[in-house]
Amino acid sequence: MEFTTKRLIIRRLKVSDLEAVLAHRSDPYTSRYIGKPATLADAQARIAQAQLPWAGKEGERLILAIECKESAKLIGELMFKFVSVDHQCGEIGYRLASQHHGKGYAFEASSALIKEVFTQFELNKLNAICAVDNIASWKLMEKLGMKREGRLRSYMTLPSGTTDCFTYGVLKHEVM
Repeated sequence: MEFTTKRLIIRRLKVSDLEAVLAHRSDPYTSRYIGKPATLADAQARIAQAQLPWAGKEGERLILAIECKESAKLIGELMFKFVSVDHQCGEIGYRLASQHHGKGYAFEASSALIKEVFTQFELNKLNAICAVDNIASWKLMEKLGMKREGRLRSYMTLPSGTTDCFTYGVLKHEVM
């Protein structure tokens, strides 16, 4: 899968992305609500996983790079996976390098991803999950038209400890 927006190119990760992937995935700031900061081996494994042919099986992640057209630099990642093929339900995720926060890139990339997956796949619903303290993430989900559907207690383990998560969802007819 590859597509563009006004300012971004969304594409598969490449081996040449290693330095940028390591930089944003090892950053304690961008990792604080997602998990432990990545090592070089973690970043290499992420790229290797992203380069495998994607079969669209339940739970299999489609990992995509967010590249800025102007700079031709990787600034973050998107993720899509089927939660249930039979029930036409998927999940999205996103991560942006901290120096690119607050510029609208996450909204631009995520809203385009939502439209792409609803167009390309037989989906009725998309979910997203974030730590309750990750205010920027759940505000982005709301801006994307997603609705808060619940709170998952002690759902995620972070370097700071176990945390609750909010779960959000959007239906195809709400955005298409």
